[in-house]
Amino acid sequence: MRNILQMFTLIILISCSQEETLSIDVPTSTLEKNMLEAEIFLQSNLSQNGVIEVEPGLQYQVLNNGDDGAMKPKPSDKITAHFHGTLLDGTVFWSSVEMNDPLIIKPSQLIPGCQKILPLMQIGDKWKVFIHPDMAYGEEGRPTIPPNSVLTFDIELLAIN
Repeated sequence: MRNILQMFTLIILISCSQEETLSIDVPTSTLEKNMLEAEIFLQSNLSQNGVIEVEPGLQYQVLNNGDDGAMKPKPSDKITAHFHGTLLDGTVFWSSVEMNDPLIIKPSQLIPGCQKILPLMQIGDKWKVFIHPDMAYGEEGRPTIPPNSVLTFDIELLAIN
């Protein structure tokens, strides 16, 4: 009985404390940290000169314009394009530019962010594209891409085959 009374007294003392502490949830897992970093980066990236948001989490910046009136690919078209992919820290995870071997592929076979960007581009365009993890590899990541990573691609659309 004495232990119960002591516990009850302790609970009352703790609950009557005049100090209130501010509780902030700090992400503890890599998944949460990477997602928070993604959200912060993409929000602040919008203030960069020339960055255009297609939809939340998908942004681009024109590096070079192709010819006005040039064709734009449809999802079912086969394209030839250079992709230079980096993480936010600048780590290259894949580059057809470095391999000097442009990718020939249908946009529909790519990650959702690229599927949405490519139909907006025309032959000769070169864009820097910023893709939220939800439109890339998400929580799963890939061997060279950590989970919940923002992907940055320099994409140059060379041809529609």
